[in-house]
Amino acid sequence: MSANRIKGEPGFVLHWRPYSESSLLLDLYSRSYGRITAIAKGARGRKSPYRGTIRPFALITLGWSGKGDVKTLTQCEWAGPGVALRGPGLFCGYYVNELLIKFLHRYDPHERLFDRYLQCVHQLLEDDEQQTALRCFEKVLLEEIGYGLQLERDQTSGESVDPDCRYRYRPGLGAFIDGNGERAGIPVHGDSLIALRLETGFDERGQREIKHLHRMIFKDLLEGRSLVSRSIYSQLYPSDRTPSGRSADSPRREHH
Repeated sequence: MSANRIKGEPGFVLHWRPYSESSLLLDLYSRSYGRITAIAKGARGRKSPYRGTIRPFALITLGWSGKGDVKTLTQCEWAGPGVALRGPGLFCGYYVNELLIKFLHRYDPHERLFDRYLQCVHQLLEDDEQQTALRCFEKVLLEEIGYGLQLERDQTSGESVDPDCRYRYRPGLGAFIDGNGERAGIPVHGDSLIALRLETGFDERGQREIKHLHRMIFKDLLEGRSLVSRSIYSQLYPSDRTPSGRSADSPRREHH
């Protein structure tokens, strides 16, 4: 639990919703204190000092006070230029924010993940970087919450993952050679696992395989809960969906 009064803390606004007649209830993500829930009193009023600063994807300087789980916002100031995400990049950003809200406990700091989030937000400005940004952010998130992938060793032989081999990845166990008729796990090639470990060198197939692998892992962790951002994206970009409901292979739009 954080101290009663904090100021000057770098952070982001992940989500907000109306609270009472004039206030907002905020989900905040701070570097040193993790995810915070706070009330911005009077933030909906025309003369509020918070007007214009409560927006997603902009690094801000935060302050709050209070002893309970829900804090009172006392500071919210620009700490740098905002990131103007648009189109698919905007919904990728909402997806990343939703992952943080779903999987991070309040007041549990993850400084490495915070730094990766800041990097990811800027990468989402570039169409050709969006997929890699999402896959690498997901990887770090899984590591930070205790579900990191085993990307270095073939669990069948103990040898290093072979880029030319096809594996079946079993969440919680690792990659096993695919070739003995075993259907357990998620099919993925060795070069895809290596690209994820190194965070570079993804080809189109690798992007598709790692996205499917992460999606299956998050599906299990969510235990039936859905991701709103993914549903909205599918509605706004229906051409990115095949009749079976699975994303098409095009690398331009295959984000979530």
